Amino acid sequence: MARPKVHDAALRARLLARARELLSSDGTDGVSLRVLARDCGTSTTAVYSLFGGKPELLAELLDEALRRFTAHVDAARARDDPVTALVRLAGAYRHAALAAPQLFDAMFGGALPPATAHTALGPLRELVQRGVTLGSLRSDLDPATAALTLWATVHGWVSLQRRHLLPEGRDRMEDAVRAVLAGWQPA
Repeated sequence: MARPKVHDAALRARLLARARELLSSDGTDGVSLRVLARDCGTSTTAVYSLFGGKPELLAELLDEALRRFTAHVDAARARDDPVTALVRLAGAYRHAALAAPQLFDAMFGGALPPATAHTALGPLRELVQRGVTLGSLRSDLDPATAALTLWATVHGWVSLQRRHLLPEGRDRMEDAVRAVLAGWQPA
C-alpha cells in the first residue's frame, strides 16, 4: 500500500499564501521558515521538501509577484494612442508599487536577478516601439533606451514619494512623464 503524501499541493499552497503574507508585511527578512512552518501547522522539513529552502521559496514568491505586477501594469496598456498608454502605464506602475511596497522592494531591491527584473521593461518597450511605428514618437528613438528612461523616471518618482521626499502637494509625476514624452514627439 502506498504511503499517503504528506507534503501535498494543498500544503504547498498554504505555505505560499502564508509566505506571501510574511513577505508583504515584513519583507524578505521577515520570511522565517520556522515561523512559516509553525503558522501552517507543519515542519521546516516540509518547507525544504516542497521548495528546497528559503532562497527557492523567495524566488518562487518573487516570480509570482513580478507576474502579478506585470499583469497589473499590462492591464493599463491601451490599444489606442501609445503616448496616452505610456502615461497610463506609468500611473499603473506607481499604483502597483504603492499598493504593495514590501513586494515592490523585494522585486526591485536586488532579490530578483536583473534579467528577471528587467521584464518590467517589456510593456514600455512595446509601447515605445508602437509609438515610433505609428509616428507618435520620433523615428530615431531607440525603444530600449526610451523604456529604460521612462522606467527610471517613474521608479525614481515612486521612490521619492515612498520616502516622503516630494514637496507637499506637489505630486506631479504625470507631468514629468508627459514632459519626457514631449521631448520624444516629432516636431
